[in-house]
Amino acid sequence: MVDLSGGPEGPIEHGFSNEVFIIPAAIVIGLSVFFGFKLYKSLKDREKKREEKKRNKQLRKKK
Repeated sequence: MVDLSGGPEGPIEHGFSNEVFIIPAAIVIGLSVFFGFKLYKSLKDREKKREEKKRNKQLRKKK
């Protein structure tokens, strides 16, 4: 449990459950992984299309 108390002289003491920090962190990490994967896949697909286009161009050139 995270204790965010103001110390012994503070009149107001708060106690927050770890869930308050873990759940948003999990959401941020999950979204980062998702969008990172989508970016990786997009870049790989683009590279693959360029290679296919280059291969097709070389095949046409040989004919």
